[in-house]
Amino acid sequence: MRKTAIACGITGVIFLAVAGLLAFWITPSFVARLQSNSNTVRTYDGQIRTLVNPAALATGNFSAAIKAGLPETLRRQVKVLQTSGNTALVQDATTVTTSGKQIGGITSQYAIDRTSFEATASHPDGWSVTSAKGLTFNWPIGTKQQNYTGWVPFTETTTPLKYLRQEQHGGVNTYVYQASVPATPIKNPQVLRGLPTTLPVSLLQGAGKVGLIPASLVASLAKVFPHARTVPVGYVYESTSTYWVAPGTGLVVDLSTTEKQVGGVLLPTGKIIPVLPVLSDSYKASPASLQSAANDATNGSNTIQTFGTTLPIVAAVIGFILVAIAVILWMRGRRHGVGGPRHGSGGTAPDPAHAGSRG
Repeated sequence: MRKTAIACGITGVIFLAVAGLLAFWITPSFVARLQSNSNTVRTYDGQIRTLVNPAALATGNFSAAIKAGLPETLRRQVKVLQTSGNTALVQDATTVTTSGKQIGGITSQYAIDRTSFEATASHPDGWSVTSAKGLTFNWPIGTKQQNYTGWVPFTETTTPLKYLRQEQHGGVNTYVYQASVPATPIKNPQVLRGLPTTLPVSLLQGAGKVGLIPASLVASLAKVFPHARTVPVGYVYESTSTYWVAPGTGLVVDLSTTEKQVGGVLLPTGKIIPVLPVLSDSYKASPASLQSAANDATNGSNTIQTFGTTLPIVAAVIGFILVAIAVILWMRGRRHGVGGPRHGSGGTAPDPAHAGSRG
């Protein structure tokens, strides 16, 4: 009985230890974090309100330079390239196409904390990364109902991600956040590549004559840049985005964005006077992408729940039961030992057959 009690006790302690390891070490350290083989693709459908062709614009062919009402598709792939402890090197690549032709795109590499998903400066020296801050593509695992800080790759600045509400979206529970980026100078060289850095004054005058820009603006530029044949050009980016985030995994289930990239005259003071939208569009997750993101969020949350809560509870219950059984068996064994015959201290009982021979 005591051997059984010892076996139950040892097994019970092992189950309790496994429960603790699952809940407090294995799940947070290996399950509830960005996986080393993560490779996610999302697509977004949209509409281009205004699109400017820089090459046609430079020739003064305004009818060919400015397009409107075009369909748009965005493809975003986020892939883990390397990991080092709790830090991951992540490639975030977005391409924008219309009618099968690519019209833009950004590819960035970030060093990301695998649990908080914030950009970090703590990474191996050999990694080539963008010096970002805040969240870049995902909310933290275990997202809270609070404001966060997000990274804007176009402007290479941060913006507040404001918590709005909780709601069902795409069949899953989500937290809704909104980000509003005011008109901010574009700094990303990938976006600026291919866009003119100067414009002929004659082109601006022609745009004024056809009503694309105010004639008063053309007149004021002549005062700022007297006798100039060209004027410097700068670009600003502004957007409003709404995000539906699955709190258990931090995955963005859906996204709705309205944005503009506007070209303007760059004044000597550094101020940009907006002239013409280079790209004005809006987009949201495609139905297939929305469903895929919802499935990923559900599967990821279930995995974290299983390893972080369900299995530890089951193991702990089994462990407590086995320990309790061990204690009961041990106590019963002790009681049985007290009630049994005693030997040694009381001597040997006399044999009745030989009792009468004494004397």
